[in-house]
Amino acid sequence: MRSVQYLWCAIRTVQVGVMLCAFFLSLSLEASSSTIALPKKGKEHTPPLSKRIPESVSSLSLFGRIEWKTTMLPWVGEGPYEGISGSGMVAIEGKIYVVGGFIPGGDESGDDVSGRTSRWLWCFDPENSQWTRLPDAPIRREYVRAVAAGNDLFVMGGASQYKGSEPPYRPHNDAASIDLSKKDLVWEMMPALNIARTHMAVGLSNNQLVVAGGNEYKRSEMGYSHLTIRDSVEVFNLEQPEKGWELRAPMPTPARGWAASFSSNDRLYVLGGITWDKENRIIATPETLSYSSEKNVWTKHTPPPISISGWEAALYNDRYAIATGGVVRLNPDSPLIWSDLSFAYDTQNDQWLRIDGELPPGAVFNDPGVVIIGDTIYVLGAEGPYGSHYNYFLIGKIHPAKEKE
Repeated sequence: MRSVQYLWCAIRTVQVGVMLCAFFLSLSLEASSSTIALPKKGKEHTPPLSKRIPESVSSLSLFGRIEWKTTMLPWVGEGPYEGISGSGMVAIEGKIYVVGGFIPGGDESGDDVSGRTSRWLWCFDPENSQWTRLPDAPIRREYVRAVAAGNDLFVMGGASQYKGSEPPYRPHNDAASIDLSKKDLVWEMMPALNIARTHMAVGLSNNQLVVAGGNEYKRSEMGYSHLTIRDSVEVFNLEQPEKGWELRAPMPTPARGWAASFSSNDRLYVLGGITWDKENRIIATPETLSYSSEKNVWTKHTPPPISISGWEAALYNDRYAIATGGVVRLNPDSPLIWSDLSFAYDTQNDQWLRIDGELPPGAVFNDPGVVIIGDTIYVLGAEGPYGSHYNYFLIGKIHPAKEKE
């Protein structure tokens, strides 16, 4: 009888131990989801936008809130010295695909192009929270862009780092595609863009791929200047691929890059961004633009409530674009303010709306990947202050205000 009592006590002790472990694990997970990202050694993060919200933002009508959960990408190292930024990211048939990007820790492969410029293609399945590596892209590209059309993933532009050759950093105009519905996944090269560039706005308009703006990196200009920023617009008709990329009406002055972009109602929308003036000062472009490939016409809409660049956007409920991340430039001489806020743009009413709450774990999301599936937004990787990079993969539950539901 006593041995039975001892056994029961031992079992009870194990049960309590398991419960305590689960409890403390849940505490650690909860804490990790709100921890501020670590800066590089000897550096400090300045207060983000949420600590000094301007009246132009606080006075906006409320869209709702986002309930964030912080997870980590398992296939790149942790920040601030590793991580990822500048990848192409799309959603197709309920799954997320990430291609290319700048990976400070490298992608474990080597050739004449640095492994810090990735050719990886990864797939995330929200149903089981699993990442799967798919066939590598035929080109290494960082600060590249991707577009989804049906089951096809298209990747275009971007730049690469080179080892032991000059120049060590080069923009490219290559494009490639992969049909993700096929059992045997094979990449195919496409006709090249007319203009090599990074940090473009991309999307779909009337079954045509659209690439607008961006920067044609030139070493002689220290990479970025009023001579490298582009207003060029190119379209690729998916029904007439033999035509290749065709140049169309340029973006309204000024040329720009680092803008958020998304597609809605057969139009490409471009939000914010930056340009360079003739003194090579960085100038914010606080505009909302849209482009119709059918009419070959650009249209101006209600501008954003604040000048942001390096952010990204995705469409929610076929109406609202949710834009997040990036940095704020109040004027050419003011210090950067890193944005940890999200905004909504109502394409139907041409109206900007505020979203309550901040991005965890701090403002470190310049050049992120952003997609929306159903009522969930996903934000991947990105750059923070002083060239820091992170492997965060944020998952946000979108909660519109009651009148929006």
